[in-house]
Order: sequence, then structure tokens, then C-alpha cells
Amino acid sequence: MACVKIYLCSNPEDSVVERKVLREDVFPKLREDCRRTYGLDFRIIDPYEGMDPGSWPTQKERLQLLDECRQNSLGPFFVGLVGRQYGGACLPEQVELSEFLTILQVGQQMGCSSAALEKCYRRNENTIPPSFCLLSQHAYQKQHDTHPRSKLEKNSWHDVVAMGRKILNEVVNQCLLEGNINPEKAQKYFRSSLENDLRYALQDSPANERRCLCYVHNTSGEADQEKNGNEQHFEFQSSRMKQLRDDFLPGLVKSHRVLVYTTAGDCVCQQRYAEELGQQLSSHLMGLVHSSVAMERHQAYNPLSQQRHLCHVFSRLYRIERVEVSQVKAYLEQDTKYPFILIGGPCTGKTVFLAHCASQIKTWMKDQNPVVIVHFTDMDGSLKETLSSLCHQIALYYNQPYNVCPKDLAQLKKTFCDFLARSSLSPNPLILIIDGLDQIPNTNGPLDLSWLPRTLLSNIKLLISSTPTKSGFLSAMKTHYPESPLLFELGLLESKSCNQMLSTLLSTANKKITSGQQMYVNQAIKQCSLPLYIELLYRQICNWSSELEVTAETLVPGIHTNIGRFLDHLEEKHGKVLVGRSLEYLTLSRCGLTEAELTDILSCDDEVLATFLPVKNSAPYKCRVPEFVVERLLLDLKGFLGTRITLGIQTLFWISRHFNLVIFRRYLCSNEQKKRHSVLANYFSGRWARGTSKLLSISGNYRMKMPKPQVIQNGVPVKISTDGQIPGQPWMFQASTSDFPANASCECTHPNMRKLHELPFHLMQSGNIEELGRVLMSPEFLYATFHAGQGEDLMFWLETASPKVFHRELGLLTAVLKPSVCWLTEYPADLALIMQANVFPFIHVFPALEDTVNHDGAVGSTEVNTVLSPTPSVPATHWVLPTTEMSPITKAAISHSGFAIVIQNNGCAWVLNGNYSQAIKLPQSSEVKFTDVRCSTEVFMLTTQCGKLLSWDINALSQLHEVQMQHQDPNSISTMEGVLVSNGMIFLFSKGTSSVSVLAEDMAIAPLQCPYNVTCMSCSVDGHMIFCGQKKGIVSVFDSQSGHLLGSFICSKGMSLFDLILHENGETMTCVDCTGSLFVWDLKIITKPALVKESFSHDKWEVLNTDYSESDHLLICKKQQIQIIDGHFLDTEDQFNSPKGKTFVQAVLDHHAHFIIAIMEDCLFIFVWNRLTGQCVLTLDIRGTQAFKLVKIKDNFLTAVTSTGITHWDMDLISVAASTPKSNKKVLKVVVERGGDHFYTSDGSEQVWRWAVLGGRVAGLLLHCGPVGALALSADCTHIVTIASGDIYIWDTSTNENIHRICGSQASQILTTPKGKFAVSLSEISLSRVWKLCSGHVVCSIHHHLRDAVISPESTFLLGIQSGDLLAVSLWSGYVGSRFSRSVCSEVVAFHPLADHPEYVVVITISGALYTWKLTDETVCHQFQFPQSFQYPSLLFKLSSDGMYGIISVVGSKINIVDTYHGKLYSLNAEGQVCQQFVDMSDKYVVYICKPSVRCQSCSFDPNIKQILAVQRVKDGKRVGMFYFCKTPSALALSETLCVYVGFEDGSIGMYAISDPEVGYINSRDKCQSARLMSPIDEPVVWTPMANPDLIWVDVVSQFP
Repeated sequence: MACVKIYLCSNPEDSVVERKVLREDVFPKLREDCRRTYGLDFRIIDPYEGMDPGSWPTQKERLQLLDECRQNSLGPFFVGLVGRQYGGACLPEQVELSEFLTILQVGQQMGCSSAALEKCYRRNENTIPPSFCLLSQHAYQKQHDTHPRSKLEKNSWHDVVAMGRKILNEVVNQCLLEGNINPEKAQKYFRSSLENDLRYALQDSPANERRCLCYVHNTSGEADQEKNGNEQHFEFQSSRMKQLRDDFLPGLVKSHRVLVYTTAGDCVCQQRYAEELGQQLSSHLMGLVHSSVAMERHQAYNPLSQQRHLCHVFSRLYRIERVEVSQVKAYLEQDTKYPFILIGGPCTGKTVFLAHCASQIKTWMKDQNPVVIVHFTDMDGSLKETLSSLCHQIALYYNQPYNVCPKDLAQLKKTFCDFLARSSLSPNPLILIIDGLDQIPNTNGPLDLSWLPRTLLSNIKLLISSTPTKSGFLSAMKTHYPESPLLFELGLLESKSCNQMLSTLLSTANKKITSGQQMYVNQAIKQCSLPLYIELLYRQICNWSSELEVTAETLVPGIHTNIGRFLDHLEEKHGKVLVGRSLEYLTLSRCGLTEAELTDILSCDDEVLATFLPVKNSAPYKCRVPEFVVERLLLDLKGFLGTRITLGIQTLFWISRHFNLVIFRRYLCSNEQKKRHSVLANYFSGRWARGTSKLLSISGNYRMKMPKPQVIQNGVPVKISTDGQIPGQPWMFQASTSDFPANASCECTHPNMRKLHELPFHLMQSGNIEELGRVLMSPEFLYATFHAGQGEDLMFWLETASPKVFHRELGLLTAVLKPSVCWLTEYPADLALIMQANVFPFIHVFPALEDTVNHDGAVGSTEVNTVLSPTPSVPATHWVLPTTEMSPITKAAISHSGFAIVIQNNGCAWVLNGNYSQAIKLPQSSEVKFTDVRCSTEVFMLTTQCGKLLSWDINALSQLHEVQMQHQDPNSISTMEGVLVSNGMIFLFSKGTSSVSVLAEDMAIAPLQCPYNVTCMSCSVDGHMIFCGQKKGIVSVFDSQSGHLLGSFICSKGMSLFDLILHENGETMTCVDCTGSLFVWDLKIITKPALVKESFSHDKWEVLNTDYSESDHLLICKKQQIQIIDGHFLDTEDQFNSPKGKTFVQAVLDHHAHFIIAIMEDCLFIFVWNRLTGQCVLTLDIRGTQAFKLVKIKDNFLTAVTSTGITHWDMDLISVAASTPKSNKKVLKVVVERGGDHFYTSDGSEQVWRWAVLGGRVAGLLLHCGPVGALALSADCTHIVTIASGDIYIWDTSTNENIHRICGSQASQILTTPKGKFAVSLSEISLSRVWKLCSGHVVCSIHHHLRDAVISPESTFLLGIQSGDLLAVSLWSGYVGSRFSRSVCSEVVAFHPLADHPEYVVVITISGALYTWKLTDETVCHQFQFPQSFQYPSLLFKLSSDGMYGIISVVGSKINIVDTYHGKLYSLNAEGQVCQQFVDMSDKYVVYICKPSVRCQSCSFDPNIKQILAVQRVKDGKRVGMFYFCKTPSALALSETLCVYVGFEDGSIGMYAISDPEVGYINSRDKCQSARLMSPIDEPVVWTPMANPDLIWVDVVSQFP
């Protein structure tokens, strides 16, 4: 969308107060309102702002500025301020030769001196027609300084102009009287700048356009104003002002061309008028802007519109008809299966040529109505972006579905081919034009052209342009299309065409070349006939006058040289500092700058701003670079600086990349680049925004009057505070309803696209990496990025920044957000849910992410917050082979920094960067097939099938190098077994060889010779010694530099050595042989190693791998067994046998040796065991494939290699997930204490878990002598009652002591009374009993077997259904006290007592009637009748405590609610299909768990999300909050404090606090606290039961009347 750009027209001498008020108070607020409400830039071009009158723009420049506003402003473009003063007449800038001579002649006849006019004007034969042209002040002063005589003249430029104006006024009036000048032509000598601007802007405006505003201030004191002794002149000006106000402007109002507002007032109250004007103007402009935005909103900004806009920009630069156009036409007409390939050197105009062709194709092929798609390649782009743009454009043109979510390159290639195939079936030909294909960066291997079809389908044409030599493009294209003859070259222009182009350009500017100058121009064109050179030549000639002496040195060939000359001219005209900084910022921006941004950024630059501070007056606090100064510079850059649409916003960009090259070389050394990027980063971060004062550093080069006397001494700069009126830079623009006109509608929030796109880039380029990391972790940034649909850009920055700063934090965000990018792009408000579910459990590991998860007031934040997290899923980074690469991975090696190389079974190899976000396929030929790869530190060694050995050093950033091996058997190279890098040298050995090859700088030197076959290697800490383990248990020690043997020792068992572990002190080594026997050697005296200790293995299983942890534990993994050995004493601490029918593949320890992580054969998961308990506490997902290799990276990360890819975890996250308390059995019930400090869970085992909410820890386990079947807590929370194997256990919660154990109850359920003193044990086969909790003594027995039994709120009755009747059985006698009989009201199917009205029970019968039943007098009141069609399932009936609302049933995704107060039935729409067993309610809220909704079934939804916890208000159905579960829930409980407790099938527990700020409710537990995890070595306290029952209940048969 374009910006609002308004030209402010006024008499500068008459509007000082008004313009100051508008500039300082009104316009900044308008700009903020436009940005916040519409995302629009707002600019005011005031030609008289902040400048010395001598620097005011000329009339021509003002009209150019006005035209620019008219053409490019969205909505209003002109505001006129008409006051009481008309202003002085303007001197015409150009007067035709004959007319000027006539004026001189008449002046002489009148006796007027022509000296003043001759000082103002110079004859110029280069204009059309030849004219006298007005000098600029700069030209006058320059001439004044260069001529010695003129130095004696003291007249200033202003005096000369005033004298010239006076003479012209008198002479032209005389000419009018004599008829020498036409009255219409004479007007230009009398009009002021005010009238010129008004007439130019308004006279030719289309009717009803309503884009212009004019404010007229009629003052009562005008008649008495001072006439300055020139009454005739005053009367003349008054009459012209009266004509403007009374005739010209009203006439325009009648024709609806302008909105004119007139105010009458006292001229003394100018300040008050200015303030009223500001309020009125603000309201009028916002109204016009809103109406304009409403018309603009329908325009979609996508790759199609962006490329069309670029095509329009480039095609307008096509000025010479090229013969190659006929070749393009012929290609489009012929039937061919190959593309049209256009090549040409730099600056030959390939882009402009193709843009012109693209704009003409529809005309050429109008009968076929072709679809033309163009893509102009960005130098900073990528093949992925190119393919994505092409696919998106094709989809939009053919109205085909296209998922814009990020795809990998292989998917995009397939999508592109699919789109081409479908497009070929259309009756409309598809014309694809790709400009600058060679500009796509390709740093690794040859250019990838695999996405281009080998032969084009019918109805499809493809045109491609490239330079002939760039990046091997031509050879790659010839290889891809070996039979294609369609290769064309765009040649240089002929001199005749260049001259024609130059003449056309000059004629549009009313310029020409004199005959004397033409010769030199012709010579220059012969030397350089490029279109860009002609454009630069035209700019230079436009500044010529006939006085200029043109020589052979005046014009020089060369694009870069002439760009430099053009910049020299700009610096001279506009100032070196302003030009230099403007060009620097434009060039360094990521995707260009808007015009408003450029002015703001220049206002943040001390050196630029200092040049605009007043010389005579005090430096103002509010000070910025005038808009018109920047606009005037941009006008001079027009044609070289274009506009393109970036993310829906028009930004400036260099049309020719050669301007970038010159600007970098001319202005930007590396240090300067960082400084400029810092300024840009400060601007986009909003550091100096919204009135924040900035200390402006002023050096001695800038002289001005300071607010306080200060002296600049010894070059020390002076600092003053300034406010540059820089607009705010929020991540999201938030518009208030007051910002909109009446009856207006607009989006209330929209992302700050410019900040999102530019700030991370400039933080990275300025070296402010830590701030970049904090930005990337900001919840506002994350939300705004997804809201803007820039998820792929976010992934790029996370993956780019993570190796540099906050490595693990950003890695976690990448792993969590990457699977959900598409989903969050569509539903950005779900970001808080994703973060809560996946990041919150790991907060205590990464405290830097706490604000990311717990940000108060974040847009899209959830009101269901985690208090206690269940066992989380461990986020992982996955890389998978492209779907086209079906061959499995068989070999892999991973460096210390995480780089990896994997080799497929077919011999292909892939290189992955450290965060596994990018994979590069290594170049391969039919002769080169990779067979194996090994790695040591950061060096990879690869072998090939033909016996070659290749090396690749990550730190050197070089390509693969072949290692020259002398006298080496190729077969031994292919069986490379081990690699070791030490002190810049590479040591490697092959299987079955006794020598170790030594490489230095990719050349083999003398090998290390051992007595037996080498099986393993190690080196000393300083790298000076190499240890070679061999068969027969021998270790040889060599000097790494000389290769001399220093010593050797033999491990007594004589078996092949498997590993050599050199300890950190460097003085001891542990040798592990192939059977697992251990030998510890003292190496203090290397020539005489001493055996310290040995431990022999008693089995014959061979060792698969070893792992040594920093806690001095050694893991030895064999197929059937894993041993954990104390590294100091060599004692076996733990031993694990593989499960029956399974074998181990590999195992490692975490860095604390608390957990064993292992791969098992034929298992599609990686298992994590607690080393101390032997319990499997976690499984790691590897996407359903078999892993064959585990690698620990710096003890912080774990990488698994599978047959299809690589999966990468943070080891601390694994430890967190494995340490989270859980029972490993499905939670069946959750019971919560009233205060919420503790809760209890049962899982059908012998244990009841007692949890402490504070810290999220397990307080202990209540052990039973059998599986627990029922669980209840007394109302006062003093006792907990359980049933296990028929016995009732009573526990004291204060001491956790089992105080009673009762047998003989035959109970299956326990109820406790609301007053907390008694319990009821319900039996289905025997008597139910009422008994005292403290003693277990029976109060009475109940013979009735009641269904859905509950105790009444007053603890007086046991309510339940029997044979369709609702019975109220007394808890003190066991007798039925009241009965709701089915014989009267039909069969009872559900009931619920009212907690707030304990004497009442709500009853529902099978007939669909709802009654209230009063227990005290057994009165029944019919309240509501359900519709006949309503099917009531009897298993669910929940009622609020006040009885106003009740949940009647759940059907699919609808929860049916009855409003008993109003007597109506309605449904709540749930988030998905509701799980009926997980529904509960409080007085105001419904809490439920549901399956993901239909919207979540798309492929973009995170597959880890199993179910959803949702909370809705009962009254209005509004969703309060949600939470995503990454595991399957099994139990739910809702506490009185509105905390939801959820048990899961893996035995873990989650606790979630509900808040509803909208109604003023904030849960006291709403602040998420990171749970303190139990250490894996800490066992929870176990409270044991009584060994034997202390009470026995015996059934006594009683007779009941």
C-alpha cells in the first residue's frame, strides 16, 4: 500500500505560527494514527520547513514535489493555507529568448538598469526553446566567488532578486501597455508562489475527486495592515489575494474539486487559530484517509501483484526498440519443447527487455489469452523463494489451491512440476519468464537445475535470462538441454539507437545538445553504448548550459565512473553528508526503505541532523530532517531508484545492482557498515521513538547558537538533547475505536511488517547478536511474525542465530515451533497454547525463555495456565531425506559442533549444518560413490568405491579435497576404521592393518607402525602423544610430531582392545577390551606405564560401544547387557539385561549418569531408563524408523541417525522429561484437598500418590496391600479413605499414618460427608455402612443398593436411585426418610442436590421433565419440560451449586445446557468432539476435554497434540481459554479454586489454573511456576499400611419394618 503524501501550500512569511503548530503537534499525531490504524506512512511535504529562505526549492522543484504527491499519495495530497498576505511575485525560472530581449529593450527605453536582470539570468542555448534561465543561489554565489570583480560587490542574492523583481514588475507592466507581451504570458511575472502552487494543484483537478483541502483565514484587521510606504504595491497584492479567496477558490468548490473551509477571526489570536486549525485539519484528513483506504483494501498483495509491479517498473525503462523482440515473438509462435535462453553482459538491459516483452505478450497473443508469469530474481533470494513465488503465482492465476506454508526444496520442486502439468491442460498458454536465474546464490556445488523440466509440455513456454559466465550457468543449461538450439544473446546498442534514446530523453526535459557539444557526445557513445550509460549521460547533459566548454575529458566511458560523477553532482547540490548517508541506508536495508523511513533514519543520524540545525537561532528540542529535502533528493534519483512492493508495502530499491557496487566501494567500509546497521537497528527497534530524547553530538564543524553558552574546545563534541519526532515501532499496531470515523470498520490489529522484516537483519549485521537473540525470544515478536504469515522467515532467523547466541534456547524454540508453523500462521492466537504445552516444562532449564511463556498481556495469551506440568514430549529437530531419495542411510559421522555427513546405500552423501536446518547433497558422478565416513573433532574423512580418500574440514569452509595416499592399497582405504585429529595432523587406520596413516595438509607422510593390527586410537590432552590400541591387548605410544615410538604396554588378558579412555588429568588411562574387561594404567612415566587396577569380564559377549560420563561412570554396551561401572574403583554399579527377545544396538549415559539412553533392535523408539530404578521412564520418537547410531555432542545434545534421517535432542530436555514424576500407569482418579495445596491420585496399583502443588513434587506414596479400587478425601481434608482388595484404609493426612484398616466391608465405593466426620461405604453385594472416620465405628447400616448415590449437602441423607425411585436414606438410622416416586412423576433417570439450597434436589425423569424436590416436606415442583426430540443420556448430569445451570448431555461437539432459572435449553459449541467422561462445571464455567476439531485435522496441525482442554462460560458460551495436551488424558477434577487437575495415561499429572480477566477473576495460582523436578536418585517417601486389619465388620441380619 502507498503512503499518504501531502503537499503543504502556504505563504511562508504569513504562516509561521500555523506551520509550527502543525509540524510539532498535529502531523506527528496524524502519522502515529495512520500507522496504528491503517499501517500507512503519513508524510507532509512543506517546501519551507526548517530551511534558510535561500535554500527554499525553486518553482520547478515545488511543482515537481506537488506532482509527486498527486501521483503517489493514497487519498489527500494537497493542503493549502491561505492567510492575509499574498506574498511577493516569483521570478520566472525560464524566459524565452525573444521575450527576455523584449523586456531588456523596453527597460532600456524606460531608463531602467539591466544589471540586476543580467545578474539573475543567464542565456542558455541548451534549452528548448533557447531561453534565459534564472540562476540558483548556489550558482550565483559560485560565480560571485570565482570572479574577482564581483567580490567587490556587496549585494546579496536576496537583494539582487528583490531588485530584479522590482524591475520586471515595472517593465512588464509597460510591455502590457505597449502590447509587447501577451497578458496571459505576463501572469508569471506577477504571481506569488502561493498562487502558483494553488493554481497548479487545483485548477486541473478532476471534479468530485475530493483530495484537496484548503483553509482560508479572513482576519478583521486586514484593512489596517501596514503598507510599508508602497500603497500601490499593497493594493496590487490585496487585489490578487481577494481574487484568489473570493473567485478562484469558491469556483473550485462549486465544481467539487476542492474542500474549502473559511474562518473569520482576529489576526491577533493567531496561536488560537493555529490550534483550532490543527484540530479541524486532523479530523478532515483522517476522514479522507479512511475513505481512500477502504477503496484500497480489496487489493491483495501477493507474489503475483509484487512481480507485476516490478514488471511495470522495469518495462517503463524500455526506451529503444530491440531487434531481439522479433526472436521472442518467433519463439512464442513456434512449437518447441525447449526454453528460450537469453544471455547478455552486465548492463545490457536483459531485465528491462524481458519486462517489456512480458508487458506486450498479451497484445502479441491476444487471440490465445495467454497467462504470463514473471519472476525477477533477487540477489539475496534463493531457489526455494523462486520456486515458491512461481508456484504461488501459477496457483493464483489458475485459481488452484496452494498451501503457502513452508515446504522443503524437494516438495517445492514436485509442486512446481505438478502445477506445470495441470497448466498444460488449460486452453490458455502459460508463459513463464524468469529473469536473472544465474543470480540465485549457489555456494555449494554446481547450479541446481533439476527443477526445470527436461522438455516443456505443450502449451507452456519458458524464457530465462542470465549473464554468459556467471556461476557456470551456461554450461549447466547446455548440460540440462543438450539438444536445445534456443540460445540468444542480447547485444550492444548501435550508436544511432543510443543517440535516438538520448534525444528522446532530452526532449522530454526540454533540453538539447548544441552542435559543438554533439561531437563529444558521439565519441562517448561509441566507446560505451549501454542503456544505463545513456541514462547517466542524459543526467549529466541536463546540467549543461551553453556557457559550458565541453571537451574530450568532459565525457568519459564506464558505468561505475559515471555513477560516481552522478553522485558527485548530487553531493554538490544536496550536500555530501545528506547524499552519502541516504545512499548508505538505502543500500544497507534488507529490502529497501520507504520514503518516510528514510527521513526518520536520517533524523536519527547525528551528522545528518546537525547540518539542519539553525545557525542563528537556538537549537530546537524538536528537530528532524525536513521531508522536502529528502523528497527533492529522491526526485533527482528517480529512474535509478524505483519502488517495489515488499510484503504489501512500497519500498525504494536500486534498479541497477551497479549502484549498490559503487556505493559500497565509495562509502561503506566494513566498520562504517556496522555503524549504519546500528542506526537502522535503533530506528526499527523504536529506541528514539515517541518523544524519547536523543543526545545529539555536535562537533566543531557545525556552528549554531546553543540554548546555553557552550564552547567547543579541542574538537570535543558538544551534546544537546533533541526529539526527532520518530514514530513508535510496536510489533503490532493496535487501533482504538476512536481512531475510526463513524460507521467505519477496519482491522483493530495488524503487524508492523517493516520492523519484522528489517530489525533482525540489522541486529545481525551490526553485531548486536545478544539483542537479536532476545528479540527472537520475545513473545510479541513471535506472535506478530505468525500473524504476518512470516513463519518461514522466523525459522530462518532462529536457525541462523542459534549457533551464535542462546544456542539451546533458540534451538528449543525451533524444535517446538517448526512443526506448527503452518498452523500458527493460520491461527497465531494459538502461539501461547503451543508455548505453554511444549516450552513451559523446561523453563527451569532455560530461564531466559520464562518471559516467552509467561508474558502478561501478550496478544493471543491463554487464560488456562500451567501450574504443574505432566511429563512433556521432548522437542526434537528432525531432518529427513527428500522423498525422491529412497535409498536408506547406512553410514553417518557427526562432528563436535554438530555438523553431520550421512551416506546412503546408493553412494550419495549429504552434509548437514549444525542445527540440521539445511542439507546439501555432495556432488557425485557415476565414478564416485561414497562408501564410508568418519569424523574427528571438525574433520571428516570419506572413502569412495574406487578407493579414493577425501577430506573436509568444517573450519576451513572448503570443498572436499582428495588426499594423496602414497603406496596405499585402495582396498584398505575403503575399509577405513578410525580417524583421529591432533595438532593439525590426521591419523587414520583401516581394518586389518598394523599401520596408522598420517596426513598433513592433505598429504600422507611416514605412517606409525604397530606390531599388531590397530583396533582403536586416542591422543593425549596436549596432542603430543598418540595411543594405538591393538590386538593381543597391546598399546603403542607415539610422538605425534616425529612418529617415534615412546613406549608400549600390554593388557594381561591379551584380547583385542576396543577403546582407550584417557582421563582428564592425562596421567591415567582406562583400556577396554572387546569382552568388556578393564585395565587402568598410570602414565606419569610414559616409558614405564604401570598397571593400577584391572577388572575382568566373565562373559564372552562382544562390546558394541562404550560411553564415559563426566561423573566418572563408564557404560559398556553389549547385545544382551549394559553395565555401568564406577570409573575409579572399576566396580559394577548396575547391570541391565535386554528385554526378552530384544537386543541392544547402542547405549549412552546422560552427563550426570542418571539415565541410560539406548537403541534396541527392531524398535521404532529410543528408550530412556532410570539407572537406579531400572524403570523405563521415557521413549524418544524417531518417526517410526529404526535408529542405528547415537552420538552425544559436547554432553549437551544427543543425535540419532536412522535409515531415513537425523533426529536431534537437547540432553537436558531429555533429563527433565525423564525426571518428571509419574507412576507409569494410567491415572484413574484425582482427589483434591479443599485448599489445593495437596492432591491424591490412584492408578489401580497398590499405591496412592500424594502430590504437593508447591514445587510440583511427589510428597509421598500411600502403600496398600493390594490394588486400590476407591479413593475419597474427607471434607476437612484430615483423612483420606481408600479401598484395596476389599479392605478399607483410613489415613491421617497430617502424619500420613494408616490409623485404621477395616476388613469385611465388601465395599466398592466410599463417600464422605460434607461436614467431614463420617463416611459411607457403598457395597453392591452386601450392606452399605455409615461410620465414623476417626474410629471406624459403624453408626448404621443401609440395606438399599442405590445407584448414583451421593450425600446431601447437610450430611443428613444418602440420595440414590433404586428401581426408578429417588430415595433419601437417613444417615443416622438407615431408613428411607423421603421418596420421589416414579408412580407419581415417572421413572427418575438423574438427580443432583443443590449445594447452596441443601433442602432441594433437582430431578430429571424419563419423560423429560425437570423437577425440584424439597426433602423436608417432600413437595415437588415441575420446572421444565425437555423437547420430545431431546434424547437424554443418563450417565451425565452436572449442576452448578446455585442450581441455575446444568449440563444435561454431550452430543459430539455440543454440550447441552439447561437454564433452570429461565426455563430454557441451549447448546455450547465445543472446540471439538467432547470426551464425555471429562466434563465438569462450576457456577460460571464448563470445563471439558475434547478431541482436536475439524480445523485441527489439517496437515498443518501439530501431530503431537492429542486432545484439548477447554474452558467456556456457561452464561454466554464464550471461550475463556484452552490448553493443548501432547499426551492422552485419563482423569479430570475441577477444584473450588478453579484449578483443573488432569491425570494422564502415562501416570503423570497436570494442573491448570483458570483465569477470566474479562469478568475480573484472576486465579491466585495463575502465575506459572516452574516445577522443581525430583532428582532421579531421590526416591519418594513411602508410607506403609498396617500389616493386619485392626477392625472387622460383620454383617448382622436385621429386620426392617
